[in-house]
Amino acid sequence: MQTIRLSRKGKPRTYREKIIEIFKTFGLEWRYSKEEILNLYASHAPFGGNIVGLEAAAWRYFGRKPDQLSWGETCTLAVLPNAPSLVYPGKNQQKLRAKRNRLLDKLKDQNIIDEATCELAKMELLPGKPHPLPATAPHLLDRVISEGNSGKRIVTNTDIRLQKKVNEIIDQYHGLLSENEIHNLAAIVIDIQTSEVLAYTGNSNCPQKNSGKDVDIIRSERSTGSILKPFLYTLLLQEGQLLPTMLVEDIPMQLQGFSPKNFEKTYDGMVPADEALARSLNIPAVGMLRLYGIEKFYNKLKELGFSTLRQPAGHYGLSLILGGAETTLWDVCNAYLNMAQTLNDRDTILQARIYRNTSRKNPPKRKVFSPGAVWWTARALSKLNRPWQEAGWKTFDSSREISWKTGTSFGNRDAWSVGMTSDYIVGVWTGNADGEGRPGMTGTHTAAPVMFRIFEQLPKRSHFEKPDWNLKELTICKQSGYAAADICPEKTTISIPENTVTQKRCPYHKSIRLDRNKKYRVNSNCYSVAEMHDTVWFVLPPVPEWYYKKKNPFYKPLPPFRENCQIAPEGNMAVIYPKNATKIFIPRGLDGTKEKTLFEIAHRTPDTIVFWYLDGQYIGKTQSIHRMEIDARAGLHYISLTDETGETISWQFEIIR
Repeated sequence: MQTIRLSRKGKPRTYREKIIEIFKTFGLEWRYSKEEILNLYASHAPFGGNIVGLEAAAWRYFGRKPDQLSWGETCTLAVLPNAPSLVYPGKNQQKLRAKRNRLLDKLKDQNIIDEATCELAKMELLPGKPHPLPATAPHLLDRVISEGNSGKRIVTNTDIRLQKKVNEIIDQYHGLLSENEIHNLAAIVIDIQTSEVLAYTGNSNCPQKNSGKDVDIIRSERSTGSILKPFLYTLLLQEGQLLPTMLVEDIPMQLQGFSPKNFEKTYDGMVPADEALARSLNIPAVGMLRLYGIEKFYNKLKELGFSTLRQPAGHYGLSLILGGAETTLWDVCNAYLNMAQTLNDRDTILQARIYRNTSRKNPPKRKVFSPGAVWWTARALSKLNRPWQEAGWKTFDSSREISWKTGTSFGNRDAWSVGMTSDYIVGVWTGNADGEGRPGMTGTHTAAPVMFRIFEQLPKRSHFEKPDWNLKELTICKQSGYAAADICPEKTTISIPENTVTQKRCPYHKSIRLDRNKKYRVNSNCYSVAEMHDTVWFVLPPVPEWYYKKKNPFYKPLPPFRENCQIAPEGNMAVIYPKNATKIFIPRGLDGTKEKTLFEIAHRTPDTIVFWYLDGQYIGKTQSIHRMEIDARAGLHYISLTDETGETISWQFEIIR
C-alpha cells in the first residue's frame, strides 16, 4: 500500500483514492515478489527534507553506502519514512531515538541481533547535519543526465580509486596554477584495450566566484593549438609524401597575409620531420599541410570524429594545423585512441565508452591510419623533452616511455597535453573557462606536468610494439633523410610503412669539381681536367642554407668558383621577404610618420656585395647582412638585385596604405 501511494504522488487522501490504491496493490502483489516490492519502496520512500530513497539517505545522514551502515544507523533510517516531516535528524531527536530503540528491541526479541549488539546500537549518536552527497565526478553525472538518463540507475566504467586520485591531482595543481590566475583544469583517462573511460574530471573545484567550475571542459570547444599535428604527420607518412628523417624547410613564410611563426620565434632552415613534430615547430607543420592539402586533411579529421568542424575547409585555411579551429578534449582523446588502437592492431576501432552497460551502442570507427605510420609518430612523440618539473624523470623506477603531444592556443588561452602508452590515453586541459589568456600558460609547462602525475597512478606497462608486419626496408641518405641517391656518401636503412611508394631521391647531394687544392670550383673552360678533383657536396637552397648554417657549424657552404672560370649565374641569391607579388600594408607610427619595410635576401656567399635597384633606380648596396629598409609610395613596384658576379634576381610587390 505504501509503495502504491508513493507511486501516485500528489493524489488526495480520500476514500475513493484509497480504494484505487487497494486494487493497484493486488496487481503489485501479483506481479512482484515481496523483496522486489521492498526494493521499490526503499528506493522511493521519503527520509525527511528533500531526501528520497534509502541510498540517498545513507549518504546524506551517514556519508556511507547502505550496506556499510551499523545496526543503529540502519534502524534510524528504517523508522524515518513513517513520519518524515515530523521526525528527522536535527528535529524531535527524542522521538526519533525512541522509535529507533523500539525497532532495535524488536530485532532483539526476534533473535536477529543479540542483546549486546542491541545495547551498543542504542548508544550510537543520531545523525546531525546532513552530509553533502558525494561529488566524485559531478561533470560526468551532468553528462549522463544530459544524455537522457535522468531518474535512471546508470553504471559507468569509472574506476573510483583512480577518479579520486585524478581529482586530488587536479586540486593540487589548481592550487599552484591559481597563483597565475589559471582557474580551470580538466582530465580524462581512457583504457585503450577496452575503450573504457576510467576517470572523468571535467573541471577543477575552484572556490573563486564566477570561476566557471561548473563548465564541463571535456565537452567544451577550445582552440586546438598544435594538438592536431601528429595526425597530419601520420597521414603524410602512410601516403609516402614524407619520411620521418626527411629534412623539411623551417624558414620565414608569408602566404597571402598569413605569416606563421615558431613559438620560439627562431628558424632552423632545415630540420628532420620527426624532430619538427617533437619540437612542435609551426612553419614545417604549415608546409606539411600545404603538401597534403587542406581539404583532404579536413576530411580526415571528420573521419576521426572531430564534431566541431562546422565550417568548410576554406574557412580555416592553413591555420587549421596551428589552432585555427576549435575542438573538445573528448574528440581529441578519441582521435588519439584511434591511433593507439590501430597500432595495437585492433580489428575494431571503438570510441571511448562511459557506460558499463554493453547494450548501449558504441559503433566501430573507421581505421584512418596504418600501424606502421602510427608507430613512427609514437616514436617521434616519445622523444619529447619532459617539462622542467619532470627533470631527471628517467631515474625514477616508475618512469615509462610515453608518446605525448602538447598544444598552446593563440594568446595562451588553452593549454593541452595528451599522452598515450600501449594501454592508456591521458588527456589534460588547463586554462580559464571564460577564455582569458595567461602569460606563461603553455601545454608544456601547465598541462603536461598534470598528465605525467596522472600516468604515475596507472600500472606500468611496456610501450607499443614495432609492427614489423606493416613495415618494409628503405635505404635513405643519412644526411638529408630522403631516399638515397646513388651519389649520397653515407646511407642507412630504416623501416617505412608497407604501402608507401618509393620516395623522391635525395636532391641535396651534388657532384662538383674542385681544383687540386680543393679550395675553388672549376670547370673544363678554365682548368685542366687531369688536375680536377671530383667530389660530392651537400648543398641546400640559399634561404634554408642561410639559417641552417647558423645552427649547424659543421655545414660547409659550396666553395666559390675560381676567378678565371667564367660561368653563368647559378642561383646564389634568394628572397626571404617579401616574396613576389606580396601586398604590404605600411602603418603609421604614434607620431604620425610612415614606417618602412625591411627587405631581406639570402646569399650563398654573404661577403659578396649586392646592389639594390627600386623601379630601375639605384638605392644602395649591402654586404654580409643583406637587408635594406625601403620607403616606397603606394602602388606596384619592381625591385632588382645584382651581385658583384653579375647574378640578378628581380620581383614585384605592392604597397597598400
